[in-house]
Amino acid sequence: MKRWRHFTVAVGIMPALGLYIGVMLWLSSFIVEIHFLIDLIFFVVAGLAWIPAAGAVVRWLAAHEAE
Repeated sequence: MKRWRHFTVAVGIMPALGLYIGVMLWLSSFIVEIHFLIDLIFFVVAGLAWIPAAGAVVRWLAAHEAE
């Protein structure tokens, strides 16, 4: 049974996302209030930057489930 992959993803994704949010909040403390457009670009990029990493995890899980 290969259910350990599901468990690994379920347990690992929340702390990883929490760490990512913490790092982005820390970085935002250096960037906010410089200029409105810089703030907007930073938060859009930071808000979307985690998606490729999550997609890679989902692809890994899907590829191993197909075996």
